[in-house]
Amino acid sequence: MRRGTTEWFLGAADEEIRALEEVPGIDPERLRELWCAEPELMLRLDRLYAASQRAFERRTRAAVTEDLLRALRAVAQGADVARLDTAVALAEGRLEADTATAASRGLNTGLTCGIVVSPVILMVVLALGAWVPGLFGIDFGCQERQALVHALVCFAGGAMGAVFSVIIRLRDPQKLIRTRAGHGNLVSDPVQLAQILRQEGWYRVVVGWFLATSLFLLVSGGILTVLTPPASPAELCGPGPLTAAGHEALVKAWFFWGALGFLAGLNERWAHGLLRHPSAPRDEPGQPDGSRLP
Repeated sequence: MRRGTTEWFLGAADEEIRALEEVPGIDPERLRELWCAEPELMLRLDRLYAASQRAFERRTRAAVTEDLLRALRAVAQGADVARLDTAVALAEGRLEADTATAASRGLNTGLTCGIVVSPVILMVVLALGAWVPGLFGIDFGCQERQALVHALVCFAGGAMGAVFSVIIRLRDPQKLIRTRAGHGNLVSDPVQLAQILRQEGWYRVVVGWFLATSLFLLVSGGILTVLTPPASPAELCGPGPLTAAGHEALVKAWFFWGALGFLAGLNERWAHGLLRHPSAPRDEPGQPDGSRLP
């Protein structure tokens, strides 16, 4: 069960790639005749046979490999070549779906990891924020605690905004793999593609964190005056207990900073294009920011 769970997230383990010439039960002479008679079809078959052994899901590896070899053996024994052509077409469709599964699962795993880690980071930062100033003799009072909490609320909103920004653009899983497709919509290693997109998903969440934190600093520092918080930390801290209006202002402040962080996280796609290295490849059609995501 542990192996199955691991492969569901990470993909099937690597195995030795076998060539068509190494498959038992096929006459080498007959195989050479097929290469001479149907070079284009055999080239597609050879490529798909290698790709099937690198499929993301183990059941896809077994099923596609077996279907291709069954059709090849039948044709080698005198069956119509159309049977092999049909098997090749079906294998292409199944491997494209497998690659899309690898891309989607890798990206979703990265995004989920970012969302799960976010609360942990928030609690660690909050604990450090309350403990570290005391080491230097700094009084960490009510206003400082309120400012830190607002920053963390904005920080969490940035992570959610970044994830939402990615999810609403995942209408077509094939768009995730077009810039990495070697032939059509097939990639050389779907397992590696899933790993890359796990890192991509985590990276998107991190960008959302930084965008939200930057916007919090701009608004709290009075540099960006278009947006005004409903209540400042000084207004929420007084000598006595909070009044009903004070509690209402406290709740509004939480929603304000959370929404502000969420809106900042939505712009992670813009930030990805802005931070892209000048030597990166030119944008693909329909992808103005050069992102691998749609």
